[in-house]
Amino acid sequence: MTSCLRPGSLIAVIAMAASGCSSALSGTAVTSTPEAPVVKLDSQSDAVFANLKACDLLEPTTTPKGFDPPVVETAESDNGCVAQKRRYASVSIYLVPEAGIDQLSFGQGTKIPTKVGGRKAVEIPGDSGTEACTVAIAVTPNARMTASTSLNEGTNEEACALARELAVAAEPKLPRVG
Repeated sequence: MTSCLRPGSLIAVIAMAASGCSSALSGTAVTSTPEAPVVKLDSQSDAVFANLKACDLLEPTTTPKGFDPPVVETAESDNGCVAQKRRYASVSIYLVPEAGIDQLSFGQGTKIPTKVGGRKAVEIPGDSGTEACTVAIAVTPNARMTASTSLNEGTNEEACALARELAVAAEPKLPRVG
């Protein structure tokens, strides 16, 4: 069979999904929506997020709320983004291809199992002290997206409400890996 997928090529995956072509290299495409391609990855593949950028997930929620433009951040992974709103909060989204939600360190908080968009997730109120929260969504057993909030004033519950809003808005754009 002729290969028509090169590792890490989102365009090829989408084209293959439309044409029905499959590959013997690192995965097989299956039909999906353009927003969240479904990609079947083998155990060797680390291209779960392909060309998806964390700032593209964060900006649509933060800009309408008056946050400064998001900037690339690399504290949790090479694919992270942070936005701030003076005297209110700092928020971030990270795409972490090498560690799932089970490997997530929860700092001072407690992991609470939940679901976001039908996906396995955890919420961690108080992960970095009071006025903070992280919501992490499993993309694969070894890959996750995290949405975190740190408020200048408020409660963990208020921080979690904003982190959940970020996670819910970003979830449909995450790849469906099967």
